[in-house]
Amino acid sequence: MVAELALYWILYEHGINGALYLPRAQAALHEWKREWAGLFDQPRHQFLLMCYSFGQLLMYEQSLSSKSAAVRESLLSEMLRLSSDIMQLAIDTADARTKHLTDHVYHMIAFAAVTALRLMSKYGENVQVGRDFGQMGTLMYKIVEWLDSIGPGSHTGHIMSNVIKATQRKLGSNIGGSTQASPPALQLEGTNLAVPDFFAANTAEFDWDAIVPDWPSLDSLDVPANDDNFI
Repeated sequence: MVAELALYWILYEHGINGALYLPRAQAALHEWKREWAGLFDQPRHQFLLMCYSFGQLLMYEQSLSSKSAAVRESLLSEMLRLSSDIMQLAIDTADARTKHLTDHVYHMIAFAAVTALRLMSKYGENVQVGRDFGQMGTLMYKIVEWLDSIGPGSHTGHIMSNVIKATQRKLGSNIGGSTQASPPALQLEGTNLAVPDFFAANTAEFDWDAIVPDWPSLDSLDVPANDDNFI
């Protein structure tokens, strides 16, 4: 917990509380990982690793939104890799205690999925080299299916699954999808959809419009009961 708080303080100092300078932020994240390296050998260290990948992804997203970093293929590919790592790690390390995880873990997973969807929609032509979109589409299907399998319908996993579905529905055919059959989409009730602040649905700190223009608030989206437009 102390290590995670230290990481989030770095994110606050370098990405929220002032202008972002990406090389300095990256150096701070690398130093944090060096300082807490011993924890990465401990049982259930996957959540610390997930937090680290999330921190990197959030910094990259912020630099892209603020246009402090050029939209290079290497940057986009790295963001997709981090998104994929977070989702795959969540699936691979699931156990009986998964449903008892804090909401923030599910927020990180959904953020990774939403980021990947938006990057593929906006910059798909830039990241074709070395990136199998079919594999990403399959992973997106798996993460939604996995989230929907956790706990009762009121569980945060189901809510974050709905956020991912709403994002995919909004982006539609701009994203390459899996050939697998789609799971039934759930009806989204705007008043019950709690979206964490770092999704920037209603704030200016993280400008998702830099990636996908004309993006409405997530809580205003509605996924019909039979949505054939899901991956």
